[in-house]
Amino acid sequence: MHISWVVPSLICIALCNAAFAPGVTIQSATRKVDLASQIVKTSVDYMIQNNGDAELTSFIHVISKKEAGHVAYVSGTQGKGSGRLKVNLVTPEGASSDFTYYKIDLSKPVPARGTGDLTVTHLSTGMLTPHPAEITQAENQFVLYNGDAHVSSIYGITKESSVFTVGSGKTLSFTESGPTKQTGDRVTYGPYANQKPFTTAPITIHYENNAPFVVAASLVRTIEISHWGNIAVEDNIELVHKGAVLAGPFSRLDYQLDRRGTKQPVVRGYKTLLPTNARDIYYRDLIGNISTSNVRQLTNSVEVELRPRFPLFGGWKTNYVLGYNVPTSDFLASSGEHFQLRMRAIDEIFENAVIEHVTVRVILPEGSTDIKLVTPYSVKRAPDALHFTYLDISGRPVITFEKDNVVEKHAQKFTLKYSFSRLYILREPCIAMAAFFVLFFTVIVYTRLDFSLSSERRQE
Repeated sequence: MHISWVVPSLICIALCNAAFAPGVTIQSATRKVDLASQIVKTSVDYMIQNNGDAELTSFIHVISKKEAGHVAYVSGTQGKGSGRLKVNLVTPEGASSDFTYYKIDLSKPVPARGTGDLTVTHLSTGMLTPHPAEITQAENQFVLYNGDAHVSSIYGITKESSVFTVGSGKTLSFTESGPTKQTGDRVTYGPYANQKPFTTAPITIHYENNAPFVVAASLVRTIEISHWGNIAVEDNIELVHKGAVLAGPFSRLDYQLDRRGTKQPVVRGYKTLLPTNARDIYYRDLIGNISTSNVRQLTNSVEVELRPRFPLFGGWKTNYVLGYNVPTSDFLASSGEHFQLRMRAIDEIFENAVIEHVTVRVILPEGSTDIKLVTPYSVKRAPDALHFTYLDISGRPVITFEKDNVVEKHAQKFTLKYSFSRLYILREPCIAMAAFFVLFFTVIVYTRLDFSLSSERRQE
């Protein structure tokens, strides 16, 4: 059994190295994993050694198949101040199916017989499991993290280490694998020397994490464009606390007397950041307007502090609507009859936000044509539809796109290009004036007509 596993692994390693980077090794790999919130934030600093005769223009970053199913965002950078690198999901021929492979195009190729640095960051959601799954109102929340002590790689690694930050709470237990130590809120694995490709060592860390595991199960954003100078934005959000489920009854008195304050595993409120010129902000639910909110103007945004009608404990959920208006001059550019909208698909609805499913609907003015959508990441485009409102004849085009497993890093601008004749903007006023003209003309004609019988007919 041992030989049958080793031989395919060696073949896989040889094929991957030959196909992608012959002579490439990693001098050092330093991984930092932040486990203090509900999002697992991983950053790996590579020092790449190119022993080949040609420069290295791309790098393969490897994530285990188990973790890859939770990955929401992957990015790469080279040096401080550099932009994000192009990242593509690839499937190397003959590669192990136990891993997922991301090809990163380097902006600064690693020269032959030289070295180069690279930092890869990825965010994973849903990797922390509450344990126990149910807690009382007075108990703290503990979670389990299942990961690996080693940096997954198709290249050999001369030196590697991993640091897991678990926050300021208690650490009940962690798996030991080779050089392992705990210092304060950090658990360190390594350094390990001369690691072969695809080296693994599963680990588990059981620790206290009272961060609220609040998740937006769905977010439906509607953006309605008016060429009269306004863009209306409305978000319909369903929030769910997916931490340890509250066991037993809820006591308002115990909640108010709890000395843990903000360290309770409960959502009291959160802050949402809106565009700088957002105005006419409203916050309501099925009952009506929610007055427990505050708005503050910041330098580059508008901060809205939202408080639900009740605190959210594990397993509880709420729905609400948040809307606002912004001027078209901030997001809509034009050249003749060609227009370009650049807006964020989502706002920063709360810190360390996780959104399971996002739907964005953009309602364009009636008569818009030649519509093209460009997004900074892959999305699912839904069939176009029509939206009818007052004074519409043919309907307003509605562009819809969706994405699953969304985090704050996805708060990037998409581009929507379309053509619109400026004469169409006069159609609705003309229709309104024509309607009033017909109404007034009808009244004038009606008042001029005499429907009474003549006096002669009455005498007869």
